[in-house]
Amino acid sequence: MHLSAVDQMANNGSSVFHRAGVPSKLLLVLVLLVSIIGTGHIIYLGVLIGFITVLLIVSRAQLKEIVHLLLYPAVFSSLFALFKLQESLTAGIIVILRGTGAALATLFLLATTPWIEIFAFLSAYLPGLLVDIFLFTYRSFFILADRLGNLLRSIRLRGGYHSLNPLMNIKNMASVVGLLILNSFEMSERMYKVYLLRGYTGGIPVTRNWWKLTYTDGVIIFLSLLIVIGTVILWRLW
Repeated sequence: MHLSAVDQMANNGSSVFHRAGVPSKLLLVLVLLVSIIGTGHIIYLGVLIGFITVLLIVSRAQLKEIVHLLLYPAVFSSLFALFKLQESLTAGIIVILRGTGAALATLFLLATTPWIEIFAFLSAYLPGLLVDIFLFTYRSFFILADRLGNLLRSIRLRGGYHSLNPLMNIKNMASVVGLLILNSFEMSERMYKVYLLRGYTGGIPVTRNWWKLTYTDGVIIFLSLLIVIGTVILWRLW
């Protein structure tokens, strides 16, 4: 699964961006998103996408997995681009570039920052219960995805899936979904009891000093300022 590959990149990476703090990377991604969404210049959008690609290369991300995940926003943005093509070809290309660039910026954050660190940072500003729900959902997603893969593999090995018998496939898929739902309820209850035994009282304690800046954070903040300056200049000239 491509999402699990991104999670593995975030947790096992050792690049300079992996060692940077969450606030600086969130600032960079926010600046990139605002610049991409608010820019209607094809060349500048191409420069921003190329810049993010360089960041991913420096972070040693698995570009094959990134490209696979980019196909989804590229396809969906192409549907909206069809309507914009009635105005002009440029408008349609801008829609595709915006969707692809925004997805690429988000993937850079996910590929260089473990979700647990993002949740821990958000817990300082959001209700603790909400952050805990996000964390438990995130953890359960990969467990259920792995179980779903095992169930589908078992059905195929036992002859429960046939390309020429759609009714049988639908019946078996419904059984898989039902079993997966029952497993999710059982897993959530067991997970809650495990956390209670380990001292969970309705909140995940955070002890990391998020605002202790390093050299890498300074570089990321500097890059963010350059993007802001370039975007403002372009808006004034455009």
